[in-house]
Amino acid sequence: MSFVSIIATDQWISAVSDGTLVEVIEKGKIKRCLGNKPSFLRISKRQFIACTGSAALLNRVKNDMPFNSQPYVINQAMLSRLEHGVKSISAEWQDVLLVVADLTKKSVCRMISNQKDADWVTVVPQYGRAGTLFLAGKGIDNQKIKLIYEECSRMLGDKQNDLKSVIIAQNQLNRLAAKFDPSIGSRLFHLSIKAEVKSDGGLNGNPTSD
Repeated sequence: MSFVSIIATDQWISAVSDGTLVEVIEKGKIKRCLGNKPSFLRISKRQFIACTGSAALLNRVKNDMPFNSQPYVINQAMLSRLEHGVKSISAEWQDVLLVVADLTKKSVCRMISNQKDADWVTVVPQYGRAGTLFLAGKGIDNQKIKLIYEECSRMLGDKQNDLKSVIIAQNQLNRLAAKFDPSIGSRLFHLSIKAEVKSDGGLNGNPTSD
């Protein structure tokens, strides 16, 4: 299964994914899709969606939400539709996670899983501090996610606001994840979205101080 790391600051959101897409063909059996494609898609200039665990769901989102020059309105109705798609796949068969990353007004990442009682988790990075999300399959449990997070923190240190350093760290995190789950591919893909620079030199969505 694919592994996706998402690191968000108030100025940009960065995602790195391998190219392994999988699909549940029947209970307990997972099929790897042919080719190498990332587990994310850009839906507008400052929005993307990442989804692991179901290539069919990712393709359905791609068809329903093609790239648009104008940002999508991320409202409760849209989140409910996405949640329904995620939870239509049994967690007994496969772990499915989906993230909506949005930088149109401020930096926000929302994540949902197909666990029965799972609710949307919202990450809003604060000025000077990055937020992190990791999407992985059953081969990487919570203990391994903790190790990946600790390694991420160690590698970034005080460089968490430097996009180039973050991408390098994310590439290394994917290789670490592949040691835990051999189904994770070696080819990596990167996607980043950035906040709009306003005419006064500021950034849309950035916190301001009096």
